Amino acid sequence: MKKCPECGNPSYDGAPVCGNCGFKFPKPKVKAPIKEDIFENKPKLNISSNEQSTIEIIKENKIVIGAILLITLLVIGIIVVTGPNNQSSININGTNTFSSAGLTFDYPSTWNDANGTDELHENAVYYEDTNGTLIEYYNVTSEFSSINQLNTERVNSALQNGAYINTVQVMQIGGNDSSNVILENADGTYTRYVSLMGNGMLYVFKITGSSLDAVRTNEIESVLKSVKY
Repeated sequence: MKKCPECGNPSYDGAPVCGNCGFKFPKPKVKAPIKEDIFENKPKLNISSNEQSTIEIIKENKIVIGAILLITLLVIGIIVVTGPNNQSSININGTNTFSSAGLTFDYPSTWNDANGTDELHENAVYYEDTNGTLIEYYNVTSEFSSINQLNTERVNSALQNGAYINTVQVMQIGGNDSSNVILENADGTYTRYVSLMGNGMLYVFKITGSSLDAVRTNEIESVLKSVKY
């Protein structure tokens, strides 16, 4: 119930006028429903001072990350540009081609890569043929003025080591004079040196086998005939 402000007569809450004096009651104010503001501030997540976001970590370490990327690119570039000193490729005729320091030769694909040691020529490569004969190849800067000087040095060294001189000859390989020296070692094995001089380099095939025939097989002769430089 409500009372008329003019005469004090009681009236019901929804009465538009006072039933006693006719006073018009003011219309009641209607409250608009409360709506959620879509732009209101949402609660923020508090990040501990001891924790860092991924972006902050990247920003702080961008110099280190950049240095790692640069070093990686440099290493890849060096490998691509320089490549290995010795290269081999496979041919369709059943042979492989070896290339190093301006000299190439073909050898049978049946030959296996072998392990060997040569204190004077650490970059030497080794092959083993089907007979178990070891073929070592290396190249060095030439210190000799002629094939004859090279042969003389080779023979003197062999005699000092107690080897028997089986063959000393000059032959043609790749259009140039080459040295062919065969030694019988004290233990009964044979070592053959085929040396080529050209382009200021000395190229050497050192062939070690159990017999004289083992160091002069058709396969070995075919490899020597394929030499180009």
